[in-house]
Amino acid sequence: MESMKPGNTGQIWALVDAKNFYTSCEQIFDPKLANKPVVVLSNNDGCCVAINELAKAAGIKRGAVWYKIEREAKRLGVEVRSSNYCLYADMSRRFIDELAEFSPQVEQYSIDEAFIRLDGLPPETLSQYGKNIVETIKQRLGLPVRVGIGTSPTLAKLANSAAKHYEKRVNSVIHIQTDQQRRWLLEKTDVQDIWGIGARLATRLRTAGVSTAWQLAVQDVTAMRRLWNVGLARTVMELQGVSCIDPGDIDEVKKQIMSTRSFGVGITDLQELQSALAFHCHRAGEKLRKQGSQASIVGIYIRTNRYKQLPQHNKSSALPLICPTQDTQKLITAAQAQLSQMYRPGYAYQKIGVMLDELSPVSQNKLQLDMFNGDALEEAKRRDLMNITDNLNTRYRNGLKPASVIATSNWHMRQAFRSNRWTTRLDELQVAKC
Repeated sequence: MESMKPGNTGQIWALVDAKNFYTSCEQIFDPKLANKPVVVLSNNDGCCVAINELAKAAGIKRGAVWYKIEREAKRLGVEVRSSNYCLYADMSRRFIDELAEFSPQVEQYSIDEAFIRLDGLPPETLSQYGKNIVETIKQRLGLPVRVGIGTSPTLAKLANSAAKHYEKRVNSVIHIQTDQQRRWLLEKTDVQDIWGIGARLATRLRTAGVSTAWQLAVQDVTAMRRLWNVGLARTVMELQGVSCIDPGDIDEVKKQIMSTRSFGVGITDLQELQSALAFHCHRAGEKLRKQGSQASIVGIYIRTNRYKQLPQHNKSSALPLICPTQDTQKLITAAQAQLSQMYRPGYAYQKIGVMLDELSPVSQNKLQLDMFNGDALEEAKRRDLMNITDNLNTRYRNGLKPASVIATSNWHMRQAFRSNRWTTRLDELQVAKC
């Protein structure tokens, strides 16, 4: 049985979350979008992935298919933008940099939210400290944010959600300071809304008579560990105000890594498909190395657009590797070999993807030298090369890429409504006329 981490008392956690991050980034740099409903579309301008409050009020739903609502949205005056990931990533970096001024311990949880530690600050000053964070980030970056403060990451997360719900009454900041406040909030929180509890576990808990966060918080930790699992016992401790979950613990190591994307237009040319596949192998390889894993199986798939009246061709395959690898070049070689077998001329392919499976930690070092195959020896040598490549790509935006990635570029996604990359491209800077 997994051992139980000791809990920590006396810690103060804050979760800082940017409101409507994608649409807020768009509105910061484009005055025409001020006080207007705004939606941001997914890859290839498919669905609405981000909407601001005015768009919600206009009846736009997140996930709505754009081509189905486009006419009505335009009639309602809704402004639309394609996803501009360069802009969002840069604004996220600036957001985290600003938070570093408020705490020496900042842990980014997603592109638009981060946990910070506020240990040692007097409890009576924390609400005002949270308001200072809100005002400073709004003033320096233009981003509206919410702050939830508690004695554990789980309570900070719940406080942040409450700050969203009661935003106008609490000025975007909630600090769970007393047991009475904690009980009030937990009694109003459904058990499924607790961080780390999914739908299946929530159903089992309701069956056992636990339907609110407060009912879970009053459970005996030892019994929960014995009857359920260590993870749920930790959650109970977190709800009781004892910090024992590191935000990084929630990001479980993936058992499978995928990289895939639809094309903006149908692709018939093999070289275009090879370039797209190499790009996805490059991305998947970076993810693989980032979590310290190696893959034993490389799978790919290609498919045409099933919604169009065109000849259809959908195929997938998987290739076991003699030696587990995290080398991008080997991933590309294995994937390209499968693509050559699958490809059929005359079909307009709409999507391609790569799947890395049978992942194992590099720390286990399953490299086994083979008398008849030198892959293991070569893999050991190339790991250093991959580390150098990843460091360069982290430092420089357009770092090193396999030549096959940049051979062609016609396969990239459609972004008909993309705004300028205001903060990262000199040729797309704002122009002031006077």
